[in-house]
Amino acid sequence: MKLSTRSRYAARAIIEIAKQTGDKPITRKSICESQEISSSYLENILIVLKNQGIIKTIRGPRGGYVLAKDPEEISMYEIVKAFEGSISAVHCVDDPKNCPRYKDCPTKIVWEALMKSQKDVLDSFNIKDLMMRSENQISPEYLI
Repeated sequence: MKLSTRSRYAARAIIEIAKQTGDKPITRKSICESQEISSSYLENILIVLKNQGIIKTIRGPRGGYVLAKDPEEISMYEIVKAFEGSISAVHCVDDPKNCPRYKDCPTKIVWEALMKSQKDVLDSFNIKDLMMRSENQISPEYLI
């Protein structure tokens, strides 16, 4: 599986939104600057995240973006699925009706296991975990 830039940038943007204390919104400009993502590209990502119910927008002069649910409830699988759709390596795992050989296919067990393992890994990481890991990292500038 190769993820699109949109999935990777979405994860970084959500972590940046999650770093805000309380329900204080963060502006798109702040996310762009901290994550080095162009404003127009980020806007399209944020629209998808809002439509998927992952983030909310707060309107007004002190508006911006906040998480729509707790960071521990947002898995990387949810983010990747919002931008990639299925993570299956082959189409027949998603819809066996599309493959006349699916019932007797000797390799389907491999494709099903591959999809399950990818989903399990992505589900095992949530935004809170990733946010905490990023806060605990030591910047290379401070290494002696």
